[in-house]
Amino acid sequence: MAVATLAGGCAGAIDRNPVPTALASETATIPDIPGARFWADETPKDLKKTYREHLRGVPLLGASAPKINGRLQIEVLALSGGGSDGAFGAGVLNGWTARGDRPEFEHVTGVSAGSIIAPFAFLGPKYDPQIKEIWTQFRTDELIVPQVVTGLLGGSALADTGPLKKLVAKYVDREFLIKVARQYERGRLLTVGTTNLDAKRPIVWNMGAIAQHYDDPAAVQLFRDVIIASAAIPGLFPPVQIKVKVDGKLYDELHVDGGVTRQIYVTPVNVPIKAFDVLYESPPQRKLYLVHNGKMQPTFGAVTPTTFSIAGESIGALMLYQHKGDNYRIYRMAKDAGVDFNSVAIPPTFDVVPKEKFDLNYQKAVFEEGFRIGKAKEWLKKPIDVPDEPKIAKPEAPQAVTDPAATQPPAALPADPAPSPNTSEGPRLPVTPVPTAAADRVSAL
Repeated sequence: MAVATLAGGCAGAIDRNPVPTALASETATIPDIPGARFWADETPKDLKKTYREHLRGVPLLGASAPKINGRLQIEVLALSGGGSDGAFGAGVLNGWTARGDRPEFEHVTGVSAGSIIAPFAFLGPKYDPQIKEIWTQFRTDELIVPQVVTGLLGGSALADTGPLKKLVAKYVDREFLIKVARQYERGRLLTVGTTNLDAKRPIVWNMGAIAQHYDDPAAVQLFRDVIIASAAIPGLFPPVQIKVKVDGKLYDELHVDGGVTRQIYVTPVNVPIKAFDVLYESPPQRKLYLVHNGKMQPTFGAVTPTTFSIAGESIGALMLYQHKGDNYRIYRMAKDAGVDFNSVAIPPTFDVVPKEKFDLNYQKAVFEEGFRIGKAKEWLKKPIDVPDEPKIAKPEAPQAVTDPAATQPPAALPADPAPSPNTSEGPRLPVTPVPTAAADRVSAL
């Protein structure tokens, strides 16, 4: 049994031909798909040049967006990580559709659980039923297969995501990519975040550029792999190998959950929002909608002192505060750029507790909570732990003087008295006192 177990552990290991150096990693590209991805932490010196290189032959972001008073109205939807709490984001979108004023977003971003929602949200409300089905109809054993022993003894993860891959493949096929490509050619962006585990850096994938190669089965598979990689919780789900080319030679990279480096994002590269104004004739009007698939406040609960429980709760706390930090950073970026900021999250009053990783009763309940919030449009204008800005009172205007004495003409000065024969001093002028009301008026002015 011991030999069989160890052999199983070895079988779970991944055969690799990794990119050899950091310099090579910088120049690695996806074979035959230009503009497929870029470093999310990159700060390009020439944004126009970078845009042209990554979005070849595609109109400017927002080219099809409506205009108000001559300004493009660019709306961005960002969907965060959150595991099974992704049902919340699915509910928000369904509720927003039911409300009747859900916009067509010019840019949709997804990380981890959000990456599974993002492609459907990008294509619009007609895909709401698919989102709902994915997040409310599949139990844990229909998405992942536990392989704890293999994972502990040399394997890449504690569970296999074969069923999840089949589910993604069910929806994401050639026809799906054609629809994404058509929207990309209108100037709309769909991006998904992963973490390059070899480079320890965030990657943003331009899903529209990949979708343009819909006739290539490798591109269809890459589209699916990016979604799976973005949701690959390290240790729990196996990483995804992605083939890259460096100097004409093929290597591979390991990609895991985008939430390792960022829980949510709104810009594909690391620059302020206002920096994108150089791409337009006049600065557009922007609105950000952040959907946080989870609570943004800590929840108390006594921890069972076991290895998995301690590790799990610690990682959960780490992710929560990373999430809060990302949310605040985006809020500050929006405020500095004069951008309309909106966010929603599972409220702290929601008290349903899941009994397993993907608990259908829990997911249906959190979906309904998201639906309620989306339909009511309960967007917050700032992070919940940011205090309201103090209101500065305007100074009051000075009151008009109504003292009759102040309106009387000044009295005539008396004639100079004759010099006194008994003193050498000259004549003394009488001192006229300033009326009190007039003195107050001068002081006020």
